[in-house]
Amino acid sequence: MASATEDPVLERYFKGHKAAITSLDLSPNGKQLATASWDTFLMLWNFKPHARAYRYVGHKDVVTSVQFSPHGNLLASASRDRTVRLWIPDK
Repeated sequence: MASATEDPVLERYFKGHKAAITSLDLSPNGKQLATASWDTFLMLWNFKPHARAYRYVGHKDVVTSVQFSPHGNLLASASRDRTVRLWIPDK
């Protein structure tokens, strides 16, 4: 266990959005990270090494919020285009 005086260690970073990230959420099982952005896309990142990220396309304006459902079987996103979309993250 790290002591309180040690600096945090970067585990991993994710790069793929073309604009600022507005929201993120970890999946309930801890294996995926969902991000929302000003670029109008959602991205779904897998924590497995070398796993590809998935881009969810459909919103017409900034995606302001993203959240997994409690069981992780749905991903909800909200946008400035005045829509809420429900996605199936494992498809």
